[in-house]
Amino acid sequence: MKLTTMLKMVGLTEDELIGGFITTKKGYYYTVLNRKDKNGKRKPLWISTGLPAIEKNEAEAENQCLSARIQYSLDLKNGVADKTLAHEEPENNSVQDNSDEKHSLNPLFADLLNEWLEFRHPDNVVVGEDFNFDKTIKLNTWAGYAENIKQNLYPTFMAYGSTVQEITPELLKGHYSYRLKNGRKKSTVAKDYTIINQALNYAVSKKIISVNPNSAITLHKIEKYNAATLNAEQMQYYLEFIVGDIIEIPILLGGFYGMRRSECLGARESQFDFKYKFFRANHTVTTAVIDKKKIYIPSDKLKTDLSNRTYPLIPYVEERIKVKIAENKELRKLCGSSYSKEWLGYLCVDPLGEIIDPNYITNRHSDLLKKAGLPHVRFHDLRHSCVGLMMANEVPMERIRDWVGHSDIRTTVNTYGHLEYHSKKKTAKIIQKSLPLKMAGAANL
Repeated sequence: MKLTTMLKMVGLTEDELIGGFITTKKGYYYTVLNRKDKNGKRKPLWISTGLPAIEKNEAEAENQCLSARIQYSLDLKNGVADKTLAHEEPENNSVQDNSDEKHSLNPLFADLLNEWLEFRHPDNVVVGEDFNFDKTIKLNTWAGYAENIKQNLYPTFMAYGSTVQEITPELLKGHYSYRLKNGRKKSTVAKDYTIINQALNYAVSKKIISVNPNSAITLHKIEKYNAATLNAEQMQYYLEFIVGDIIEIPILLGGFYGMRRSECLGARESQFDFKYKFFRANHTVTTAVIDKKKIYIPSDKLKTDLSNRTYPLIPYVEERIKVKIAENKELRKLCGSSYSKEWLGYLCVDPLGEIIDPNYITNRHSDLLKKAGLPHVRFHDLRHSCVGLMMANEVPMERIRDWVGHSDIRTTVNTYGHLEYHSKKKTAKIIQKSLPLKMAGAANL
């Protein structure tokens, strides 16, 4: 019987049906219902099926899971969902030995997440080849991991009460499905996947488990963002419109050179050689939120080795950079001791010398586009617009790769191949020449 038919018979809709899945624990199949408490916090309900976790019992366990979901959904609809179900696990469903030694051999997965996070802090020097643990991550990346674990993964897996050895592919699939069903983007769930995967690899390296259960799961491919771009006429108008604006320099560097926002924000006077007419893109400024405090992170380590690149100075850009440097010097004189000394030499600063916040650049850019009467494009889409202009003028892919700083030409092709219209026009002419059909005045009836 189809699920929709079954639900119709009991008076439920698919939206009213609570999520749930089966997983294994202590050698038995369990149903886990994705319920929430009265405060809206996730509070999974574990229900023992009483079935040993062997293959021949899997179908029956799935049937019991569906029955439990339907029954709980009906109880929820009728206002009696708080009653105890048969075989319901007690509130503290994870039976833990209080022995420190046993806990260290098989800790709660929620606790392991925090241990892994501390282990992966950029200040830690990690030696070893297993699972690329010796590869340092950036502080802003680590801060993103920390926020996700604190707000999402730690409370979720603490509610599950599962030890590391009790984490199964089914349990993880249930987590990812729950997040997607509750409106989370695939890209957000992919971040969960990355953290969980690395934490479980860490557990393997510590010999807590022998196989990473997350490796059995393949996430669906995330749809690429279809970038909007400005054409040559729109770009020229926009660059004229924003002359003198506080974010003029980031827009110029993004539009002319396809630089990323963090690279634009990291532009300093010392990177420009006006005598020999070139400048280097070799510095970034990013942000991270740690303990609810935003910090700014200057770095000479770019996204890839080839992101560290040298550009010729385009005359118009050179002129506007010189104007900005002179303006910053004048403001330093006017403001005196009130002028920030922390960001001396940086171009993208406000009138008091403070670095411009990246989010302000994004929001200001959006407002300027509206005022200019231009279509909305993200700030990063200036990079795509720059590439689009190069492709429109038949610049080879190899040169585009070097210009935007991709480490691999396949990245350039995968990202921008759809913009290569001229090569498609040539292909169309070849096909037309191969099939020289005469233009028909009317259809042959």
